[in-house]
Amino acid sequence: MKFGEVGLDEAVGGILAHKLYNDAGKLVFNKGHWLSEDDIAALRDMGKTRIIVTQLGEADLHEDAAAARIGAVVAGDHVNVRAPGVGRANLRAAERGVLHVNVPTLELINNIYDGITIATLRAYSLVDAGEMVALVKVVPFGVPAARVVDVERIAEAGADVLQVRPLLAKRVALIVSGAEGARERLLKSFHQPVRRRIEGWGSCLLEARYTAHDAGAIAEAIQSFAQADLILVASISAIIDREDIVPSALRRAGGSITLHGVPVDPGTLLMLGYLGDVPVVGAPGCVKSPKTNVIDWILPRLLSGERLTRANLVSMGHGGLLKDIAERPMPRSKTD
Repeated sequence: MKFGEVGLDEAVGGILAHKLYNDAGKLVFNKGHWLSEDDIAALRDMGKTRIIVTQLGEADLHEDAAAARIGAVVAGDHVNVRAPGVGRANLRAAERGVLHVNVPTLELINNIYDGITIATLRAYSLVDAGEMVALVKVVPFGVPAARVVDVERIAEAGADVLQVRPLLAKRVALIVSGAEGARERLLKSFHQPVRRRIEGWGSCLLEARYTAHDAGAIAEAIQSFAQADLILVASISAIIDREDIVPSALRRAGGSITLHGVPVDPGTLLMLGYLGDVPVVGAPGCVKSPKTNVIDWILPRLLSGERLTRANLVSMGHGGLLKDIAERPMPRSKTD
């Protein structure tokens, strides 16, 4: 592939690098235009003698063909591809769900050749059907075909570069624990915000169960919801330690703790564990807020069927400082 200024006799079959206007300021040829013999004659009539073009060789691919091939190979499950031209391939979610990005493979591809680029949404973003999740853009008018083959081999050798895991319709249990005198207040403060989120994600919130705030009672409540797909435990008191009441209740019920203390704020006090295959989330107080918090990062992934590990949760620290919630007992502004 050659790029640069050439005489008009050498420009036939080349791709115009920049827009061309006549003396009156009217657009004559747009950039990216393939120059024919007739076009060259018109340029001579305009007084042009030299012009900047891209000239593709037999070993090169035009930007549109390159973008279409790259888009096709990086799109995984539930990702649609459309290549409208101008060196682009638009990748959109086929269903509402959680976007998964194979970041190491994405970085390898973006480092293969100047001008082969893929920009994506952040990994684990919740996306709607039809939403653009990535854009392939080939910057020059052509690239070596061998570099596109490199992209294809790297993408095919690893897991899907991009995929959307659809949200599934699941049955979610809510356990609220506290003193008997606080029953109505606590149920009211937790139930509506949780129901709004769960139903908004296409799942069903089962009838909430209120119980005393002690490990035995909460363990019994957890076991009673063992057939649910996801269990949330919200309490009168935040979880402060792995040996606190809610983690102890989960272990007593036969479950295990994955992590207590997630590096996302608001929401660092969240606990995630499992009762068999059923996720059990010890919800922090910010679950009551409509503002984005740790719950909005974790629950959609669980509702898509993903089993989250300690490593998954620890990795959330990068970008995990979210906008503060003024209603918190100790907002950041009071600690400065």
